[in-house]
Amino acid sequence: YGGQERLTKEGAIAERVITKKACEKIIKFAFELARKQNRDKVTVVHKANILRITDGLFLEIAKKIALNYSDIVMEDMLVDSCAMQLIRKTESFDVIVTTNMFGDILSDEAAGLTGGLGVAASGNMGNSQGLFEPVHGSAPKYAGKNVANPMASFLSSAMMLEFLGENKMAQKIRRSITKT
Repeated sequence: YGGQERLTKEGAIAERVITKKACEKIIKFAFELARKQNRDKVTVVHKANILRITDGLFLEIAKKIALNYSDIVMEDMLVDSCAMQLIRKTESFDVIVTTNMFGDILSDEAAGLTGGLGVAASGNMGNSQGLFEPVHGSAPKYAGKNVANPMASFLSSAMMLEFLGENKMAQKIRRSITKT
């Protein structure tokens, strides 16, 4: 997903690009992740009531893909409702799939619920490659000050190991964090 912005004499113009191919890829990934992790539900987050073309496409594709996953419940939810429900009923979510902009906002909100950006891991995964790092990045301004929490780095490493199929080692890291 990408886009661009530019200024004109009349004001700002923004373009949002949502493609069928990219929607299919991320939504299939979400359902496969749910299946792999024995999750019961995928929540498709959108704003199709307002962004009828782009988010409408996203939701339409999600509904079609969900037909191939009868073992997983698909629910769809407006992004503003999801933001509220993440706080009120966090435990009601298993896997959330959404577009880039909404995912960026909701992941920061979820990080706040779990202790802040300093403990949030991230992974950008393709079919055969991935990039794993703390959500906040490397935080160089804290280098040498003995104040940074390394948990996000460890959790990102666990995600990477799971991506590589090294589940036992990933579980050792997760158990160590829980124990500590």
